[in-house]
Amino acid sequence: MKMKFLYLVFVATGIFPQLIYAQQQYTLSELHTSQGEVISDWISNNQAFTIQLKAEEAPVGSVAHSQFQVLIADNDVSTLFEFQQGQLVFSGGIPLPAGENNLAVKQFINGKWHDIGQSQIKIMTSSGFKQSQWSPKLELNINSQLKEKTSGDSTASERPTFSDVTARVGLMSHHENDDMVIDSNVNLLSVSNRSQAIQFGNKAAKASKLDVADYLVSVQKGNNKVSMGQVSYGNNALLVDNLSRRGITWQYQNEANSTINGAILNGSDIVGYNNFTGLANINKQYVKVLGFGFNTLTDSRISLRIEGNYLDAQRTSQNDFGIGEIASAEKNQGMAFKVSTIDSEGKLNADLTMGLSRYTNPDDNNLDFGETLVPLKTKTALAYNVNFSYILLQDWLTPWQSPMSFTLLANRARTEPLYQTLTAFVQANVLTQMVGGQYQIGNISGNISVQRAEDNLDKLVNILTTRTSNTNFSSTIPLAQIFNGNETDNSPNPWLPALDYSYQSTHQFAVNSPEASVSGFNGGSHLPDQITTTHTLSSNWQLDMDSISLQTSYSFQDNQQIGRELADFKSLQHALSYNLQQNDSTSWTFSISRNRQNDLENQKIQFNNAITISFNWQSENGLALNANYGLSKDDDSKKQGENTATNADIGLIKNLVKGQWWFPADGSISFRINYNDGRNIDRVFNLQNKFSTTTAQLGINLSFQ
Repeated sequence: MKMKFLYLVFVATGIFPQLIYAQQQYTLSELHTSQGEVISDWISNNQAFTIQLKAEEAPVGSVAHSQFQVLIADNDVSTLFEFQQGQLVFSGGIPLPAGENNLAVKQFINGKWHDIGQSQIKIMTSSGFKQSQWSPKLELNINSQLKEKTSGDSTASERPTFSDVTARVGLMSHHENDDMVIDSNVNLLSVSNRSQAIQFGNKAAKASKLDVADYLVSVQKGNNKVSMGQVSYGNNALLVDNLSRRGITWQYQNEANSTINGAILNGSDIVGYNNFTGLANINKQYVKVLGFGFNTLTDSRISLRIEGNYLDAQRTSQNDFGIGEIASAEKNQGMAFKVSTIDSEGKLNADLTMGLSRYTNPDDNNLDFGETLVPLKTKTALAYNVNFSYILLQDWLTPWQSPMSFTLLANRARTEPLYQTLTAFVQANVLTQMVGGQYQIGNISGNISVQRAEDNLDKLVNILTTRTSNTNFSSTIPLAQIFNGNETDNSPNPWLPALDYSYQSTHQFAVNSPEASVSGFNGGSHLPDQITTTHTLSSNWQLDMDSISLQTSYSFQDNQQIGRELADFKSLQHALSYNLQQNDSTSWTFSISRNRQNDLENQKIQFNNAITISFNWQSENGLALNANYGLSKDDDSKKQGENTATNADIGLIKNLVKGQWWFPADGSISFRINYNDGRNIDRVFNLQNKFSTTTAQLGINLSFQ
């Protein structure tokens, strides 16, 4: 090792020349190991090998004395080779450039360098991987408020001026071999303002300003994969649904897509460096899941996939105290299955998901204070969800030769009362049913559906049972394409819009009348019965680079509850927007809207009028300017009140590109001034207030990678 070190020093200082001398003309033949075997696979980065040369007959008049250069990729490694008996010998022990690279040999003959051959050489990294990548990253954000000015009834903020610095440091790695892949990603977050620290919500003033935001390490070898860190698990909506926690997951998946998987996760969300693996208190707070999945009937007309999960979860009581709720320890066990099917033609697609959950509240020392508490009953409940779709019509032609298709959709879901799980959000005690479809006739497409939902599935006499019925219809009619303006190239007619129409009717009403003595309901006057109908029509024109949008919406809320028959509302809304693309770098947006809501019971109409103007300019060198102005006013037909609000802001942004102006990072520098004012008048109580706020802010965002 000492001699090799001295050799490298002599080469670097120029004592030894970086050339190899020979007395004959050659061409590259093959690469051999030190045992004489032809190299066709990967070799270690310090493995000895030889470059076999083939002697050629020198042309008449050529100079016999010659020199060699050896290049791997763009690296000159000539000094690491010795010329011995017509071979270039690398004795090993010194790392060569890793990766799949081109090895080229040149010979200096008659005063010029000549390529005498090239060959591919695959050299592993020093850690034995064929691929090794490290990607560090630093994101630096500086958010400053330079000044704040208030007037009238406005109150100054707690921090009128500030400068907050946030730094996110990340490191990603990728290592790959024949049957193994290792990926890692870790992110640290550092803040100057402690209130923005990751664990400030839990530790307040004790929260560290530098903390671990997240990390993930995954190792895949063959069909097996193990991940640790901030992992995600589950795709069953009734039991474990995309649960993201700190812990460990593993999975085996073969070529037939059969899988066995599992996870051991913490029972609650964890951030920061505390409980780094997520398994420190795994005996008290945990989520343990096992799962499987396999395909069957793959060679038949209809194929099936069956998936299942078993869950065992527990978490301790939380410190928070909510209104009407005392947080306590929770324990949950359950299992779920999902069967999905698809036919060979792709017309049928259906799935059935079932979940069985056993939920209880175990003894909690944080609540009993040594007293004997009344135990809660352990409840096991069932939930299921069925989805069905079938393409009834596909590629049919109408009498006017337009393509037509229709897909039938259906769904039924039922969740028993008291169904609950710690690892998915499921609304309990409800039955929903839906039937509908998607249609397309030529360029016209849309959806139609009828849905009904009902609660109180156990029909308890002291609980209100409500039923909600929904009818939906939507249609997209691109008139510009249907009546195109150019018969030669079928280009859209710029004077015709694309229309979008939607209709929705919702009827929510009481199915039963709970007894007043046990429910608190007072006859029919407390039973809801309301119908809401909404129509929306929008039109969009595309005029070269400009566009116009017009939208109108009408809704009617019909209250049929006993004693509230006149408590109805009508609402009419109009909105117009025009986007002007002045040139490639400049654009304007003008918007105006008017809303009218009629309170029929109080015979009062409320109005809202608003206008906004936006300007955007972008230069080729990354400099941008944007400005916005908005004005809105609320009043009513009885002149009882009036509210006026104005907001305006202007911002200058310089986008930074790595390498431009010799800058070492991507990012942006922005300066923005924001102004808001308002005036509220209440003529009923003779009150009035006026306020305004102006702020100037500076932002710097840099990304080094």
